[in-house]
Amino acid sequence: MKRVVALVTLYFILSIAHSIAQSNIQMRENHCHTRWFLYQAKEQQAFIDFNRERPFLTIAKSTPKVKYKMASFHFKDKVKERCTQQVIDETIKESNQLVLKGHFEDCDCKYEMQFISMEDGRVDWKVSLSDTSYNRIFLTWGAKEEEQFFGFGEQYSQVNMKGKKPFIFSEEQGIGRGDKPVTGLVKMVGSSGNEYTSYAPIPFYLSTENKACFVHNSTYMTFDLERSDKVRLELWDHQAHLTFWQADSPLSLLEKYTTLTGRFPKLPDWAYGTWIGLQGGADKARKMVKEAKAAGNPVSAIWIQDWVGKRKTRFGSQLWWIWESDEKSYPQFKDFCKEMNAEGVQVLGYVNSFLANEGAMCEEAKAKGYLVKDPNGNDYLIKTAGFPAYLVDLSNPAAFEWLKNIIKTNMIEQGLSGWMADYAEWLPWDAKIHSGESAESYHNKYPVEWARLNREAIEETGNLGKIVFFTRAGYSYSNKYSTLFWMGDQLVSWGKHDGLVSTVPAMLSSGMSGLALNHSDIGGYTNVNIPFYKTHRDRELFYRWSELNAFSPIFRTHEGLMPEKNVQPYTDKEATDFFAKIGKLHYELKDYFKLCMEEHHQYGWPLVRHLYLHYPSDPQTYYLAHQFLVGADLLVLPVLTPKQEEIKGYFPAGLWENIWTGEQINGEQWKTVAAPIGQPAAFIKVGGDQEQLLRQAFSSIK
Repeated sequence: MKRVVALVTLYFILSIAHSIAQSNIQMRENHCHTRWFLYQAKEQQAFIDFNRERPFLTIAKSTPKVKYKMASFHFKDKVKERCTQQVIDETIKESNQLVLKGHFEDCDCKYEMQFISMEDGRVDWKVSLSDTSYNRIFLTWGAKEEEQFFGFGEQYSQVNMKGKKPFIFSEEQGIGRGDKPVTGLVKMVGSSGNEYTSYAPIPFYLSTENKACFVHNSTYMTFDLERSDKVRLELWDHQAHLTFWQADSPLSLLEKYTTLTGRFPKLPDWAYGTWIGLQGGADKARKMVKEAKAAGNPVSAIWIQDWVGKRKTRFGSQLWWIWESDEKSYPQFKDFCKEMNAEGVQVLGYVNSFLANEGAMCEEAKAKGYLVKDPNGNDYLIKTAGFPAYLVDLSNPAAFEWLKNIIKTNMIEQGLSGWMADYAEWLPWDAKIHSGESAESYHNKYPVEWARLNREAIEETGNLGKIVFFTRAGYSYSNKYSTLFWMGDQLVSWGKHDGLVSTVPAMLSSGMSGLALNHSDIGGYTNVNIPFYKTHRDRELFYRWSELNAFSPIFRTHEGLMPEKNVQPYTDKEATDFFAKIGKLHYELKDYFKLCMEEHHQYGWPLVRHLYLHYPSDPQTYYLAHQFLVGADLLVLPVLTPKQEEIKGYFPAGLWENIWTGEQINGEQWKTVAAPIGQPAAFIKVGGDQEQLLRQAFSSIK
């Protein structure tokens, strides 16, 4: 930044501070003349600051090398030309904005920055370049040494990102993601992921300085938080658009953010019961429902992903991606749905935006030009797990409507009350799409458009609030369209990065990023069955995962990749009875979940919450990643390691009462508590607004 200081006189700097004093955006310098602070006048608090001794904007040209396999992306980005000598040439002051115009001494490119004070209290920061061949923008702003950062979408490995460098790009989470030894083994034959790979990353953060930042761009980006005194954003674009908020609490920041980006609709009443995931046809479904209900499980839905039938592949039996009911497994499917509904059980299915590479549906899409193209302009045949398939081009309005109508006709009209809306993170980097936009910038938009398609299907048939679809891939504005999220394909393991443990950070970070409704497959999904290493779901893992999910709004099982090798809720009477007990625990929280849902509808708050959201002045909460609040008044300390009958957790300010024993614990301390299987460690806040509602809920389960 010395180059900037040398070319901008002290008189000019002082004139900025003086002449903007009557405007909404003010620029000031600190007493040491080393930093610039930008203020929003009515807040009188700096929303951003720059180090005058370094450039806060640099740009570059680059062409990345991208490897793509099974929706896992590997980037190598070698910068060809970099411009680092930023100069401010002109400052323009208006009532609601400050504009900085300048150039770079070491390249022939000009820039313009706008800081715009918006009516809703936010400040928008926009950057544009005169030469759009510069496709890398690096923005740097100040941070306090003690400032901590949360959010960034669904993050499985950590919640607090201070000292980290997360990237934002929707892709498969990977198998292992750092857990040993599976990561190293899978890396040799497939995609292992890493600590930042995520289906639903979102360029938004909350900081302990009661600030929030949201990046509107859809291209690949990285937040560098490794330095204690700054944030550095790397954006693969020739323009940038950021929004900053200030507020008196993190909950207020979430309210402001979700006012802009959207909130989930309310869930129907049936969604708060037990959803049993099963496959195998109508007769098996009837049998499982009967047995679960006989054990006292409040079953409200069955999720039958194989409603479309199955095909044999080298990976075993896999779903047909032809979006119509399979009459062999589910004869007279519409009547089957009515039969289940009459018993108080909704039927949920499965769909994604791929098409199997054969059949009339695929041929129609080919003939009408509805498929994503490869670099040569041919229909892009994408290798998936077990078979190749084609991806529908959602940027094509005709293709969008075509697929939406398939959902309306073949799913909604047939009686489905919901479905898993899978995938959407698979658009290849080199794909060509109908709109003409590059796949590089459309890739992160694709899952949002997929959610919008499903949302419109239920809205246009008058079923909003009745039908629930759940997505795993997401990005900015997913919370505007999706009705529910799930966390994707965790290993059936206790792993920190890709097993049971990882679901808690994912739930907390996504909740602080606008994805207020989220849940995981009870028991996990991914089995590994390779020489020298196998992961199969054992009884203890299934029980502890069930306990954890009892405190999330959705209680849904998944048989897993290898159902016959995993303990299931129907494995034997012990498993059936245990699962029924935990299912009843979950269902007793229905009224409390609904109250939390009302809070989300009104304020944008997540149902499952990080303790920081309610105790922002307690630094102990900043580093918690494996315990949580449901609403404000229920504290949960899940057991996430095998062969443990107790758990150590942090109790925030207040008095907390064990739901099983009645033991009361004073807050602002760490404490080890009993947590035998079947009695998960959960505590009511004594004196909390919903204390009596929670006492009533738990009174019937002791």
